Amino acid sequence: MSMRNFVVVLRSLAVLATLAVVGAAIGLDGPVSAETPAAPPAAPTPAAPAPASPAAPVAAPQPAAPEATAATTATSPASGQAAPAAPAAVVIDRVLVFPASVHLSSARDRQSLVVQAVQADGITRDVTAETTIVVTHPDKVRLDGRTLHPLADGDTSLSVAFADRKVDVPVHVERAAEDPDLSFRLDVMPVFMRSGCNMGSCHGAARGKDGFRLSLFGFDPEADYHRLTREISGRRINRALPEESLLLTKAVNAVPHTGGGRIKKGDEGYLTLTRWLEGGAKNDAGPVTAVVAVELYPTEAVLDGPGATQQLTVRAKYADGTDRDVTSLAVFSSNNDNAAKVGSDGRVTAGSRGEAFVMARFDTHTVGADFITLPKALTFAWSNPPTANVVDELVNAKLRKLRINPSAICS
Repeated sequence: MSMRNFVVVLRSLAVLATLAVVGAAIGLDGPVSAETPAAPPAAPTPAAPAPASPAAPVAAPQPAAPEATAATTATSPASGQAAPAAPAAVVIDRVLVFPASVHLSSARDRQSLVVQAVQADGITRDVTAETTIVVTHPDKVRLDGRTLHPLADGDTSLSVAFADRKVDVPVHVERAAEDPDLSFRLDVMPVFMRSGCNMGSCHGAARGKDGFRLSLFGFDPEADYHRLTREISGRRINRALPEESLLLTKAVNAVPHTGGGRIKKGDEGYLTLTRWLEGGAKNDAGPVTAVVAVELYPTEAVLDGPGATQQLTVRAKYADGTDRDVTSLAVFSSNNDNAAKVGSDGRVTAGSRGEAFVMARFDTHTVGADFITLPKALTFAWSNPPTANVVDELVNAKLRKLRINPSAICS
């Protein structure tokens, strides 16, 4: 055989081998052939329908069940096909009440409650509006919506029930009949902070704004009191006609104000300033108790889809042992509005998938809570990877909350 014929034979063998590989890849069972393909198999002859049984009565249509009670797959008698499975029932792992105990120490004191349900899959829900709260001694405290108000000194408790869970919250009341005068540092200054009046972009700037200056974030309350009550006497505060004071008319924008309306007429901040003016716009007689800690509840949440909400509550603790609900006086912010946005009332609303750190500032303290937003009804199975150390445990716990399985060890 000549070398030329030998090369032709080798090329032919290579082509046949390539066709065999391609045929195996696309699922051909036999060798590639140029023969006429076999005729397709004949369709099976349908079986004759069975005669109806005269003894089987036709069942009357039944109304649909109000809701699914099991997650099993049903079979449709009409079509013989599997019906869609009912959604799995939500399993509540635990119910948390914030704060875990309540201490009311004056007639003006109050405490808002937040109830959070934690599901077995880690999703959290604000169920405060769906919770049944029973006061053991209604003569001690009054429940207005989700807020407690004192009525008489003594101890009582709350029975907070949701689903099949119940939580008891101890409540202590003292000095329920006392309504002390407002404090400039403890009651009035927080209104300026909440309204943004003493921020660097407003009157808290080094030179103030439009002829009026406050100390930045209220670090010098004595100087602030002097500027409010002594500068431009009779204009910034008007003891005879408190509601005509510039302090109020500027704040509600009744008189042109560069910063616009900072508070609304009739809201809590407005009523606090009005009462302070009506009481003579007094300064504190001496040192006042200091804020030693601020608590933000709940400390974390995993929200199920855009639009899910979670109410926050903020409590300040003072050096004299008292505490106070300052939710309406705290300044809220989020480091990621796309994932979780917080309103001025402390209500967090979920957005796109992601994580956010929601913060509350009161006095000189800033505290935060971790919020995770997941896609609605996300299906996820944890791969349960092995852990080699405590760092792995912490990382895996966070990944599980985020519904992300860790990558496998690379080669």
